Amino acid sequence: MAAAPPADRASVFPAGEPWYPHAPRPTGAGRRGGEPPAVLRPADLERSWHLDFHYPRGVVPLGTALVGDVVAGAQRAARRLRLAESGGLAVRFAGPHVYVGSAPAVAVPERERAKARALTRRYPAVFPGRWRAARAALERELDALRRSDPAGLPPAEIGAYLRRARAVHAAAWRVHFAFMYRLLSCHEMLRAELAEAGVDEHTLIAVLQSADNRVLEVDRKLHALAARARADGLAPLFERDDGPLLPRLAARPAARDWLGAFTGFLAEHGHRADAMSDLTVPSWEEDPEQVLSLLRRIILGRVPPPRPPGAPAIPPGLTGRARELLREALRANVVCWNEDHNLVIEMRAHLPVRAGALALAAATGAPAPDEVLFLFPEEVDQLAAGSADWADLAERTAARRAYYHRWHALRAGLPRLLGTSTGLHDPVVSGVFCADPLRDRTAGPPAVLHGLGVSGGVARGRVRLVRSPDGLPDLRPGEVLVCEATTPTWTPLFGLVAACVCDTGGMLTHAAVISREYGIPCVCDVRTATATLRDGDEVEVDGTRGTVTLLARADRSP
Repeated sequence: MAAAPPADRASVFPAGEPWYPHAPRPTGAGRRGGEPPAVLRPADLERSWHLDFHYPRGVVPLGTALVGDVVAGAQRAARRLRLAESGGLAVRFAGPHVYVGSAPAVAVPERERAKARALTRRYPAVFPGRWRAARAALERELDALRRSDPAGLPPAEIGAYLRRARAVHAAAWRVHFAFMYRLLSCHEMLRAELAEAGVDEHTLIAVLQSADNRVLEVDRKLHALAARARADGLAPLFERDDGPLLPRLAARPAARDWLGAFTGFLAEHGHRADAMSDLTVPSWEEDPEQVLSLLRRIILGRVPPPRPPGAPAIPPGLTGRARELLREALRANVVCWNEDHNLVIEMRAHLPVRAGALALAAATGAPAPDEVLFLFPEEVDQLAAGSADWADLAERTAARRAYYHRWHALRAGLPRLLGTSTGLHDPVVSGVFCADPLRDRTAGPPAVLHGLGVSGGVARGRVRLVRSPDGLPDLRPGEVLVCEATTPTWTPLFGLVAACVCDTGGMLTHAAVISREYGIPCVCDVRTATATLRDGDEVEVDGTRGTVTLLARADRSP
């Protein structure tokens, strides 16, 4: 059932003012004929817009430029692919919250489309080498920025660092979508050919899933740290939840070797954050307590580790043609790539911008350590150049901070889908956000929520509603995780839960991939799960049929 347009302006902008105070109009894409991010207007509701789960807290002013990089990268890749039925991703802001949809496609002559199809079909032969090279180049750039700590530099030098960091971020998202659009298109071609050869999509996904990925590699290291903490007798320290763990561990001579291993882990993997392109969230190395909190949940919940790595498994008894197609799909493995690239792009590429913003705040005597996050890029440049100071800027950043927090409190009530479907189709939107915007989620009993079954099986449990990584420490063994969506940071705790339910997502979204790794049922694209279900509700999750049945409401009595 297509979503109806909101009835009035108030339902689109429940907080009133649609954009940050004293702010320029959002920009960042639109180069070479693209569609730049813009403030959501009633006229936009003739198209479909999905609330973007990547930004559960909303976007601070400086972060709007990073959203522009994402949009520009997607639109550039879609144009260059010469295949997509959309012009890439489009973005609208409702307050600081991001809605994503499809930009109109540019007409491509059939001759060019035929050539593009042929190139895409041959992509498995070149993808592994190209991705290794592109990932290594990005990691070199990001490692160089990580070594060039801007803290303590003069404002002008910090401004130069920030310009470089923003350029690397934009390049990272160009790389991201150049691979993603080609991979998704190739995956669809192979899926269709495999169907003709008698291999269904579930078998294809299972084969792709059998290959290892870098997210699981990091998770196994976290589980190894947890096992070592138990073996070293440190578990009682993790059982106490009464303040920072790191000082307590540092005060224990018996923890010295374990802390050495933990420090080595952070040196290798600390350059990632819990949220994609969210400048308000510190990296693991900036705030190691985030990692210690994950380790606490693994230790206390006796969470099993992910499966050990092994050779990808192609089922026996298939025809030669089917086996060859599956080998091609493994060479261009969109499931593994979808996890792999998270660690170098989504969870990392924005962190140098955060580092530069914090350094500039300190160098200029800002009212708060994160004050620069509430400036727009042109204001940051002026501050770094000395043509503006906090006497000019402090009043507007205070107003924007209040605006950001007011809208953050409204997140739970925002509709997951706005507007009506116009037939625009984008492979990223359908693969990651919503497989079928027209699916009827109202058929059947009112106590049953409908979505897309992405990991088979049936499980029952009590609901644990998690709206951001901040809520992860509340998870208990056997609960059903209900959320907008998940990120790689949540992965180590999937062994703790009985099932997963997400408002958004398709077969290739992170929650789907990791639920299949841990063998738990998962239903995505439910849209109303976080609005309908409450902590403690008892539910049954059927990841095969794509249903979530409310069995009993939580007891709310005092």
